[in-house]
Amino acid sequence: MVVVVVLALLCCVGGIVALVTGANEAAKEAERQFPDLPRVTTAPSGLPSAGPTSSSSAPADGETFNMKAGDSLVITDDDGTLEITVLRFRTSTKGCKSYSPDPDKGLYLIADVTATVKKGNMSINPFYFQWVAEDGTTANGIAGALAGCGDLLDSGVNLREGSKRTGSVTFDVTNKNGALEYRHKLETAGSWKP
Repeated sequence: MVVVVVLALLCCVGGIVALVTGANEAAKEAERQFPDLPRVTTAPSGLPSAGPTSSSSAPADGETFNMKAGDSLVITDDDGTLEITVLRFRTSTKGCKSYSPDPDKGLYLIADVTATVKKGNMSINPFYFQWVAEDGTTANGIAGALAGCGDLLDSGVNLREGSKRTGSVTFDVTNKNGALEYRHKLETAGSWKP
């Protein structure tokens, strides 16, 4: 019996090692496929910038972090140009539909977003957004997708120039102290504060 238990444990450990190794290889492959951060965009002054910038509706210094609602993030890479605007933030202490659960952490934070492909082919996904609380904890929009607080932002892969997506991303949070981040090709490209 002891031999059977030892063999079972060894098989489980071997399976875990294989999963971890596979995850590490997948991460390395993602780094090989997406080596570049979001790159050169046009700053509000019209001069090239070394990093991603926001559009002319954003702060004059071109900063892409801690923007306010109404500001746009413009991302340009080899595939094209994508403009993302957080139109507004709102909150709810209850699920927004009769069948929706109440937030576990006390508050649904809802961001109404629009994304437009300005050039080339780009992708958008509501789960590219994440909430980063003031204490550094993060939340994804999976739990918030069940809240029923507006139409979920549609995803799209290789959307052509002129394509537009509008909808909401919702997070289960304790309060509004933090920032909504957008991750482009696994790197944070910008953020908005409610």
